[in-house]
Amino acid sequence: MKIKGVLVGLVGLLLGGSGLTVSAQADTLPSQYQGSWYGYISSEKIHHVRHYHFSRLTVKARRISFDYQTTTNAHFKNRKWTWGASALATYRSKKDKKKRQIYKIYLPIYDDDPVAKIRLETVTGVGASRQALILNAGYENLYLFRQPVRSHPWGIGYEDSLELYD
Repeated sequence: MKIKGVLVGLVGLLLGGSGLTVSAQADTLPSQYQGSWYGYISSEKIHHVRHYHFSRLTVKARRISFDYQTTTNAHFKNRKWTWGASALATYRSKKDKKKRQIYKIYLPIYDDDPVAKIRLETVTGVGASRQALILNAGYENLYLFRQPVRSHPWGIGYEDSLELYD
């Protein structure tokens, strides 16, 4: 399975870089960005049972972590942790062309290049408007919400490619 191979490299890379110093150029991340955010990856039937796959991104002032979770409960209760990783992080703010506040995420081992960008936006999904943390870790925007909801699916290819470590 693709997840296990990436997990070994991810854990080694993140834990190996956790003892490095954090850049002094970091900006303070506002509290509305911090906390746990959930992204809906996909669902699939396995032996006549529907499985729902989620990611949980925990953003803190000096650390970021990613957890992969699954559940068979249609209300997304009793999520089971499958794997995850954590690393020190710094954030640098900037405004994009549309004057939106964006925070670039830097890991100590890749201090010169950001691994991802995050911003807040209100989006409509599953019949309601809600605040989303939009994570851009390449060419696609991945939407995360404060509670697990079946909205803005990432697709099955993203269960192990949230490249916060690459």
